[in-house]
Amino acid sequence: MESVVQEEIQQRAYQLWEADGRPEGQDQAYWFKAASQLAAEAAKTIKSPSRKRAPRAKKAIAA
Repeated sequence: MESVVQEEIQQRAYQLWEADGRPEGQDQAYWFKAASQLAAEAAKTIKSPSRKRAPRAKKAIAA
């Protein structure tokens, strides 16, 4: 599974690098940028558990 993730990062990094005009010597910067983008996209697909509030206690009516 790790190799699939690395391949996705490599492809994204290459796309970003090409889009920026193929600057030299910035391979790590593009790798981390790609990894960050893919992680953010993956995080959006994770549903967080709904936070339900505990029911409020009813106030006693003074008679």
